Amino acid sequence: MKTIFRFDHFTGALRASNLPVSVNAECHAGLSRLDASLRATFWRWELGALAILIASFNLPLLFGHPALDFMLHPAAVRAGEWWRVLTHPFVHVSWYHLALDAAAFFLGYVELGERRFVERLLIVVASGAGSLLAAVFAASAIEAHGLCGLSGIAHGLTAVVALELMRNETDRLIRASALVFFLVVVGKSIVEAMTDNILFASWHLGSLGTPIAVCHAGGVLGALFAWLCALARTTPAEADPARLAQTPPAELGCPLHQT
Repeated sequence: MKTIFRFDHFTGALRASNLPVSVNAECHAGLSRLDASLRATFWRWELGALAILIASFNLPLLFGHPALDFMLHPAAVRAGEWWRVLTHPFVHVSWYHLALDAAAFFLGYVELGERRFVERLLIVVASGAGSLLAAVFAASAIEAHGLCGLSGIAHGLTAVVALELMRNETDRLIRASALVFFLVVVGKSIVEAMTDNILFASWHLGSLGTPIAVCHAGGVLGALFAWLCALARTTPAEADPARLAQTPPAELGCPLHQT
């Protein structure tokens, strides 16, 4: 049986034990506080690490040019510079480009804070992979201009956040707003992929380089695929926190046993 260690297992085991009610409640409260404290600490470190990672790849902007050695150029990758496949989303061509992409990325990412780290990572990686594959197979401009930026991933995160709100919120207005937002993001990505042009490009206040519009659609498709995979692995108890708290440890794969 697969073993999963979570504080919910221990609190469930405490409820099933023969400890006095007062001791049981105190242990449960203590574990809950510790769990919340650890989650908050790890979450702050995670966001900080992402911010440092993005900032470090854009330090050359201080000297007036992007980090050319880390952008994705297919010819360079074919020549053996494989790291460009991993680093290109973090590189941006201008401060305006960086501010726009980083803001959209973090606004979407923080909304996924309730999900497991592995699930967040899966969504980001799948969105980035979808964005890259769409550019490689559907856009000839990548050979001449290369590829960089977080906009494809940001579009994917935005779509997933809208789906999460539709799935988890009980307020009808919020769910309706999330549906509209989801349709706008998906519709925008489809139009851009079909026309090979970024919508409202003339409205931008700074340089975005040579945008590859199909990346946004690829990012959305990749993120939706990862979200569906994560959803398929979610048990009914995990989908409902109240039900999770009442689920016996044995059903969750806890190594503790009832006495």
